[in-house]
Amino acid sequence: MRSRDDWLGLERVESGLWEFEMTDGLSRFDGKLYGGTGLAAVTAAMEAETGRDALWATVQFVASADVGDRIRCQVDVLASGRRTSQVRVTATVGDRLVLAALGATGEPRTGGLEVQVGTMPDVPGPDDVAPWRPKVPFTIGESNQGWLRLADVRAVSDMALWARIRDQPQTRATMGFLADIVPSAVVRAAGRAGAGTSLDNAMRFGPTPATDWVLIDLDPHFAAGGYLHGGARLWAPDGTFLAVASQTAVAITFD
Repeated sequence: MRSRDDWLGLERVESGLWEFEMTDGLSRFDGKLYGGTGLAAVTAAMEAETGRDALWATVQFVASADVGDRIRCQVDVLASGRRTSQVRVTATVGDRLVLAALGATGEPRTGGLEVQVGTMPDVPGPDDVAPWRPKVPFTIGESNQGWLRLADVRAVSDMALWARIRDQPQTRATMGFLADIVPSAVVRAAGRAGAGTSLDNAMRFGPTPATDWVLIDLDPHFAAGGYLHGGARLWAPDGTFLAVASQTAVAITFD
């Protein structure tokens, strides 16, 4: 049995246990675990195990993994109510802990409260802007594309990007994968070039996405003592507010 996010390769081993292989497309440019992969795998595993949509998830990164590693995700449903489930996920490579996560899944409530606060920025569509490439001090080629092998990203500005997974409709897991770009926005806000090593990755999810593209509206908060904090809002092209991302990372500067 596989999750609906086939692009992750996440497979059910037994009740509560899921695993996937770390491929190049799920890695950073250096072949290490991409933070968005961790959040995407947690989100997909929670949804597949409970049969409910993810409401929120937060991942704490403990260690990394390499391309070729087999990552096992233990999903423990701590509480399951009539409409919501509280979930814990731990991921390991062998006997080594890679990440720990908490989250919740739920079923929509008929007639429940609905409100959207704020509006999507008025920006050109993805077909009207150029492909985005990170500003890194090395050449990205066929052998080290990392997560860009899966992701199609277009630059609206330094603080707004259109993004999608190639040949894959958006899901809550894909949005978690694509939003892992917050640290570089904080570095850019400081007038520098760089990125960050994620300490955590968190998402709060709204309506089920019915789109291929999402607009990542970046919101850098601040940097202090070499640590970065920031967030992003994710929008569908029709202006539907889909999710909120937040992250803390260790700053990496290239200049």
